[in-house]
This record gives sequence, structure tokens and C-alpha cells, in this order.
Amino acid sequence: MADITPFRGTLYNPEKIKDPAKVTAPPYDVISPEEQEALYNSGPHNIIRILLGKDLPGDSEKENKYIRAKRSLDEWQKKAILKRDDRESIYVYQQEFEVDGKVKKRLGFIALLKLEEFDTSSTSVYPHEYTLDAPKKDRTSLLSTIEANLGPIFALFADEDKAIDAILAQEAKSPPAIDVVDFHGMRNKLWRVSCRDTIAKILELMKKEKIFIADGHHRYEAALAFSKAKKDPRYGYILSYFTDLCADGLVILPVHRLIKGLSIDILEGLKKDLGSRISFKGLSSKEEAASFLSGAKASEKRFVMYVRNKFIGLQISGSDSLDVTVLHDWIIEPLKKMTEQKELNFSVDFTKDLNYAVDEVDKGRFFMSILLNPTKITEIRDTAFSGRRMPQKSTYFYPKVLTGLVINVF
Repeated sequence: MADITPFRGTLYNPEKIKDPAKVTAPPYDVISPEEQEALYNSGPHNIIRILLGKDLPGDSEKENKYIRAKRSLDEWQKKAILKRDDRESIYVYQQEFEVDGKVKKRLGFIALLKLEEFDTSSTSVYPHEYTLDAPKKDRTSLLSTIEANLGPIFALFADEDKAIDAILAQEAKSPPAIDVVDFHGMRNKLWRVSCRDTIAKILELMKKEKIFIADGHHRYEAALAFSKAKKDPRYGYILSYFTDLCADGLVILPVHRLIKGLSIDILEGLKKDLGSRISFKGLSSKEEAASFLSGAKASEKRFVMYVRNKFIGLQISGSDSLDVTVLHDWIIEPLKKMTEQKELNFSVDFTKDLNYAVDEVDKGRFFMSILLNPTKITEIRDTAFSGRRMPQKSTYFYPKVLTGLVINVF
């Protein structure tokens, strides 16, 4: 049973902040150094200054990016730049965006979700990816210092009869409290819902739902550890955005791999080892590579290697595993082991942009890129609800939920 509750959100004060676009930001883990700098330059009160602070020369335990984040949060509240709402609410949230020339809308709501241990018989919250220690340490340090959730994790549920969507859509007919076009050109609208009856209807419907985390695994695990350390019930919840996994507005993009620390003899050795298990096909262009990927049948896996100005299609039949798992187990891990034997500095980076994946290899910044198809939402759901997890960076849910529209200060 999902335990979800309304809360008194803390929002930017429209009397002090006239343009929300200058104070909001994407989630911390998709912000490049260039975008971080641009957000810093957008104004003195952008949430980036708390969300993803800069390391400075001379930083210490007594003065660092986490301390500065706390100082900014306290100051902005004291000066009423940020104000806490008087009433407990949930916040209806809609994003309007474009994918492949088509305009889409995604509707959901923001509330607090009770933190639970994963992998227990009574859990109603499921992860789908493994986490890494460094991001968890960073988010734990920030959370324990500022004692606030800045951006919601991204949670999915199956609104099969569209009962919740109908309530949210009705609320979204009124003028929004916030209407902002963000850094990436997407329109974000937010509505306060303070009516107790409406909130009660939504929460009652959500009780029967199983929740799985789309984005925010590191923040969730950091919040769970923090709540255990505090031993206070008010720290036992995390700011969460909930949306229907069956909705047309839920888009998943592929996460392509960029690889450094390889040599052509190692790659040829892998191709020889794979032998008859994988068929290889030369492709003449980026367009043919994209067509090759999209032509994959349900019974096969397809990938494209781009190396030395050549596209090579890989086709695997008869595997029941997820594409990203096959890629990880059959290609990435064997390559890593082979480079370790030659003491090469093997590393993997990630991008959702096919053009970027190709261009970075052309520029010589990476030896090779591996292009793949997006994971299907049904595959992610089934993996999560079966108690299994996928490799890191298996999915890219699009668009990301904006940070700074409403925050939860404990």
C-alpha cells in the first residue's frame, strides 16, 4: 500500500521572483558543467546554487558547497524569496513538450511518499536500477546539511482506469499557479490542490498502487539512510512526482554508450570470441544505423558500434534478457576485462543523443560508441515488480521533472 501524503510546499515568491525560468533547473544528475555555469549566470536565486553547488579553492569541513547551500536556503526563506504555503496541498504538474515533431503532454502530481526498504514482502515501492556510492554520498551530504528535498523523485504507477488522471485533468482546467517555459523550451505548469476532499480521493486511489522509481534512486536511498539516522517521523518521506506509466506522455529515450581506453585488436578479439552468437553487418550511414536499430523484431536485440568512421550493426537472436543487460554482459564487461589485462584505462560515458555519440568519436574524445534501442516501459515495469534491477543508465525518462517549482523543507 503506497503511503502518500500532502504537504506544505515551499515555493518561490512571485512578488519577489517575476520569472520562474530564471530560478528553476533540471535534476542535478543531468546538468553538464556548461549548463551549471549558465544556470548560475541566470540570476542570484537560481535553485542550482543549492542543488549543485561549486567546489571552491580552500573548501573545508566548515566551508564548502553544502554549507553554502544551507546558507542560501536559510537566507532566501528569511527574505521571503522562498515562502512556505499556509495549507497542505498536492501539486498537479503538467509538462508540454515535443518529440519527433509531435507535441505531447504529461500530467501527474507532486506529494510526499513514505520511504520504505526495498526488497521486503510488504514493500509498495520498487527500484529498477542499481545505484553508485559517489552520488549517494553527495546527495546524503546535501540532504543532511540543508534538510530539504529540492526536486521530486520521478515515480510511476499504473492508472489503468484513468480515475486519477480524470481528477488531475479537472484541476488543470483552472489557471496554474506557475506557468514557465524552461531552459530546454518545455512548458511546465503547476497547480495547488488544497481541497481536502479532492486530496482524499487521490490518496485513496493511490493506496492500491505499486510504485516504481523511474528517476531518483540515489536520492531515495540517501533519504532513506538520512531518515534512519534522524529517527523522527517527519523525515520519513521524500518529495515525489507521480505519473501514469500507461500514459502517452511517458517517453523513454535510449542511453547510448561512449567508450574510452580500447584498441582495435581488443575489439577484433571480442568479435572473434562472440563468433556465431552475433551477426555483424556493415552500415553505410548514421541514417542507416538508426533504421537498423528501429527495425529490431521482438525476438532479437540490435546494437550499432561506431568506430573509425564505420557503423557496424550487431544482431542477436533468441535472448530473453533486456537489450541493456545483453549489452552489459556480452560486450561491455568482456571489453572491460580485456582492457584490464593490457592495463588500459577503460571507461564508459553515456548520452541520449545519437548525433553526439557519433560526433564525440569523430572528434577523437572516445574510441567507440555503441548505439542501442530504448528500453520498453513494460520491460522496466516487469523488471522492477519482479524484484530485479537493471544496469546503471539503462533508461532516460523524458522530459525530466523541473527542480525548483516546489520544494519540501522539513
